[in-house]
Amino acid sequence: MLHILDRMLTENEPAEDVEDITGSPNALFEAHILKEDEGEYFVEFDKDEWTTDEVGGTTMVDKSLYDATNFEEVTWCGEPVGGDELVDAYMDEFWDTLDTHEEYTASITDYVDCGDGRP
Repeated sequence: MLHILDRMLTENEPAEDVEDITGSPNALFEAHILKEDEGEYFVEFDKDEWTTDEVGGTTMVDKSLYDATNFEEVTWCGEPVGGDELVDAYMDEFWDTLDTHEEYTASITDYVDCGDGRP
């Protein structure tokens, strides 16, 4: 979901998306997963930078990520698709098929960038 949110921020109007998807207060900002720097929004992928305890743990973060990615379509390989559909399609194909976090990160990055997701 992080990579999909990042893609949504990259290809759409980030300021409008962030305002619409987050509301206030928002666990993604409070946990330092979604950040703003000089008017630009970005996703913090380094989990060591996150403060999930302040928002009620990873369950609230997951809910906020789901809400954010479910909010709007993202263009994926030329076709508009809901962020939740993209997550589901990836999970259906790759859940429990790779061995390491690094393999999943490479696979997800490739998949979101219109690759086949295979390492």
